[in-house]
Amino acid sequence: MWNLFNNKRVVIESDRDSVCMGDDMSRHNEFTEFSEKTKMSKLILELKKIHSIAENWAIWAGTYDNYKCIKDSNGKWLIDEKTTIKVFFKSIEKYVFFDKESFEKKCGK
Repeated sequence: MWNLFNNKRVVIESDRDSVCMGDDMSRHNEFTEFSEKTKMSKLILELKKIHSIAENWAIWAGTYDNYKCIKDSNGKWLIDEKTTIKVFFKSIEKYVFFDKESFEKKCGK
């Protein structure tokens, strides 16, 4: 019963690269709330529903200066997908980005 009242929520901002010049006319970022106990696999599954156009793009989190790669552009997990978002976002910003190009090389290693 205590878990019902001790389930903290976390707001994750997600965004994606543009696909063409006209696509830049509006922002693509979304703010979504999750339980801090949510597994990264569930988080990414839900965010892919929001950013469906970015299915085969690299995924990273954090900032350009302090980031963690999540998946490469081939869909390969680069982290333990069972990690909770509480643990994963402990040392980085709560920001997830679907990246078409720039991080593909960094996250493809």
